[in-house]
Amino acid sequence: MNSHDLAFSIFDGDIKNGGEPCYADIDGSAQKAGQPDVYKYALNLFNQFRDPVVYVPGDNEWTDCDRPSTAGPTFDSVDRLNYLRQVFFPDDRSLGRRTLQLTRQSPQYPENVRWTRGPVTYVGVNVPGSNNNYIPDGDVKDGPQAEANAEYAARNAANLRWIRDSFAAAKASDSKAIMITVQADMFGDSPTAPGGTTVDPTDHFADTKALLARAAVDFGKPVVLVNGDSHYFTVDKPLSDDAGNVIENFTRVMTFGSSLNHWASATVDPADPQIFSFHQHIVPANLPTYTFSS
Repeated sequence: MNSHDLAFSIFDGDIKNGGEPCYADIDGSAQKAGQPDVYKYALNLFNQFRDPVVYVPGDNEWTDCDRPSTAGPTFDSVDRLNYLRQVFFPDDRSLGRRTLQLTRQSPQYPENVRWTRGPVTYVGVNVPGSNNNYIPDGDVKDGPQAEANAEYAARNAANLRWIRDSFAAAKASDSKAIMITVQADMFGDSPTAPGGTTVDPTDHFADTKALLARAAVDFGKPVVLVNGDSHYFTVDKPLSDDAGNVIENFTRVMTFGSSLNHWASATVDPADPQIFSFHQHIVPANLPTYTFSS
């Protein structure tokens, strides 16, 4: 990516594998295990990018940290969220060697950001997979239910405010388009994703999707939602109104991830009514050796 002339890049969550421990210096777990602090390790990588990097948190680095598969319940998901806020969002600048001025929602939710480049308003919102950190009754794979659900309720309310405020800001600045980045695949409501991956519940994204639908129609210009989480590349139009009409000015781009280690870029052309065009960048070194049974 450093060989390309990029205005900036956005990383839509998951700085580590979902089953890897959430080692950190904050509680000495990294030193005890003789492993690097995974947050500072990722920060160092982001700061090797020549151009600005905006990081939006994913579920692997906080909501999933109290699962047994990540050496939980040794780790606490809310503690890890607060820690990554300290590590990645200490001021109003992006990551990368060349930085970008950002508007952050508040000291409490510094990961929710907004900035403008040319005719487009860009927004980052902490909407993670694992059902937005909501734990239903009877779920034994996640940590303390009361703590998680209180965190979810407060952050979700802040997220909805930030999305509303961001559409208002885009209107006020007469932006021609808005791009919103989250980590969660909020539309992963089929039994499995390609490759046989089981998709997590998505019911606690309903109010976010409903707001995006109404806000996109009201905005009346191109709206792009970028997300990761399911880790395969797709461009689609997954939002509809109550009558089933596809909201045609809303486009979702889901980025590569996990075993598909490539990247995607967006080109902005103010003269194009759609504003955005998207391009896949396949990294040859990351291609697998293909095999067939016959």
